[in-house]
Amino acid sequence: MNEYPKLTMELFAYLIYKNGAIATNGELIGILWDGNPEKQDLLRKHIKDMRDCFEAIGAEDVLIKKRGSIGADMLKIYNLDTIVYGSYVII
Repeated sequence: MNEYPKLTMELFAYLIYKNGAIATNGELIGILWDGNPEKQDLLRKHIKDMRDCFEAIGAEDVLIKKRGSIGADMLKIYNLDTIVYGSYVII
């Protein structure tokens, strides 16, 4: 399995775990890559991938993106019927 989708799903799962709280990019790098600051560009790619997934189903407002941080609007996520990422059904 390609590592890219797996890490994007882990990122999404972590935002769900945070239950709507905003996570900083540094926090996410710490979780996904043990704090390796060289992974900043890779984090941006995963965030874009996740945003594209929500945009494809017309739910681009599910993610709360601020400079250097991101969160999930839990109420909007709970109101979604299904999120499909590639061949995976997430909710």
